[in-house]
Amino acid sequence: MRYLIVVFLFSFLFYGCSVFQETATKETTEKEEIEDWSGIEVQLNEEEERQLDYYFYEGMRYKAIGEPQKSYMYFNEALKIDSTCAACSYEVARLLAGNKEYKRALEFMEPAFRYEPRNKHYIQFLARLYIQNGSKKKAVQVAENLLDLDNLTVDDLYFLAQLQLENGFYEKSVSNLNKIENRIGVNEGLSLEKYQILLEHEDYDSAEKELKRLIDHYPQTGNYYVYLGDFYFEIDKNEKALEMYKKCLEVDENNGIVLFSLANYYMNTDEDKIFKKYLFKAFSSENIDFRSKFQRFMPFVANRNKQDNPLTQKDITRIFEILIEKHPHESPVYGAYGNYLVDQGQQQEALDLFDRALDLNANQSDIWQEYLFLLSSLDNNELLLKKSSEAVKFFPEEPMFRLFHGVSLFQEDKLKPAADTMEKGLSQVEKNPGLKGRLHSYLGDIYYSLENMEKCFQHYEKALEIDKNNLIVLNNYSYYLAERGENLDKAERMSSKTVEMEPGNPTYLDTYAWVLFKKGDYNQSQFIIERAIEKMDEPSGVILEHYGDILFKNDHVEKALKKWREALKYDDHSDLLKEKIEKREYLYEPK
Repeated sequence: MRYLIVVFLFSFLFYGCSVFQETATKETTEKEEIEDWSGIEVQLNEEEERQLDYYFYEGMRYKAIGEPQKSYMYFNEALKIDSTCAACSYEVARLLAGNKEYKRALEFMEPAFRYEPRNKHYIQFLARLYIQNGSKKKAVQVAENLLDLDNLTVDDLYFLAQLQLENGFYEKSVSNLNKIENRIGVNEGLSLEKYQILLEHEDYDSAEKELKRLIDHYPQTGNYYVYLGDFYFEIDKNEKALEMYKKCLEVDENNGIVLFSLANYYMNTDEDKIFKKYLFKAFSSENIDFRSKFQRFMPFVANRNKQDNPLTQKDITRIFEILIEKHPHESPVYGAYGNYLVDQGQQQEALDLFDRALDLNANQSDIWQEYLFLLSSLDNNELLLKKSSEAVKFFPEEPMFRLFHGVSLFQEDKLKPAADTMEKGLSQVEKNPGLKGRLHSYLGDIYYSLENMEKCFQHYEKALEIDKNNLIVLNNYSYYLAERGENLDKAERMSSKTVEMEPGNPTYLDTYAWVLFKKGDYNQSQFIIERAIEKMDEPSGVILEHYGDILFKNDHVEKALKKWREALKYDDHSDLLKEKIEKREYLYEPK
């Protein structure tokens, strides 16, 4: 018996059909004769018919309730009774394909197709299976059996045309697209698809005819003259290109797209003044949508620092202003303009643009990130705290925003909330070791301020596991160990590494001197701290105070007092400094 069941195109099983990348070297293929088994039929008695029905419909039931293993078992039992049951083989093949067992699926689908070679669903499914198994030639051959069906639809033809195109049979593909056109009439999308295929395969005569057919059918549609003009320009027929652009303006004087084509034409013919005239006119046009303008503009912005960019910085600024004037509610232009101004060193103006972009559409993580980076670089912690808090609300799963929020809280001495938000961010980081390392680094600093040295050093260790050359962590870790008088050999190793990698950094030199001081090596410590003093761009209370401490231990008491008094002029000295001066002796607070 035969099972004629209603089936649907479960194309989602193979929506990865865009993987076709290889192209056939020849347009023709020798079509293999596929043996037709449709006349073969197993004779079943009444009991076998009943069992077959039971197994088949139980298989369908289990498939429907999401139990594929049981479904697979029942379909196989049905095939034991009737090996010619095409519907049973088809269902088994689908189950196997759903489990990505494409080779085994073929073993069931090929017989199903041979038993019912005129079933379009079997044809399409088998073609997809051949694709998955790397047999693209067979896939096309099987799919071409659709052409023999009486109930061939436009969708079937399009499926075949796409399959042929993706496997290099472009002439056959175009032929089937023409068959679709014969059914539905001249269609812009279809014609342009054929045009692109012909253009890519350098069939310029046919490509030109395709565009001319569109013009013949729709002579008052200006865009088609633009397409033909662009085609002529592409194949170096400049005079014909300009003729088509002018023809477009004759039939559609308000056509906006032609303005970009004219701008491109004059840019490539080195007529700079006319190029800019049409370009500015295009961006000012009411007849071109924002997306088209933005896509054409951004390459100029991206290449703003290249010598061959025909637009000056002044031109780019003018176009941004035009776009904002014509499209005041389009968020992307504000974000792009903000980034451009940051690059130009106009940070404050950029902040206003980022604000506007986010007012229009707060769901833009890239703009939030640029905005927060900018606020951080401007040391505007009050606004950073406010905006990073907003960013975390919009993107609670984004660890980068928690880093910014944690930093801003830390700057406000809100240590526990800072630690909490950064710990949350750390739990969200997956494949970003750089971000994870920064979170560990900041958490180490925060826990030090919270006087939780165990967690502080744990996070520093984690940060160094990610980047053993993290100079900030190496410096802070070694300094805090020195302050506590703990593990000073390790502190010296870490600190010396920072000095080796950045020998002119006064902060790293100061830390190294302080570690040596804590180890009792006062002579070497003085030598290093004096190098730090030489490298300072601005005076530092901490470094000057350390210099005084070291001088005191080297029995230079008066020199030590002088340096302590200098350190007193700055805010970043220790709480013991005044007492040191009064008592004329080195004092320290045990950690």
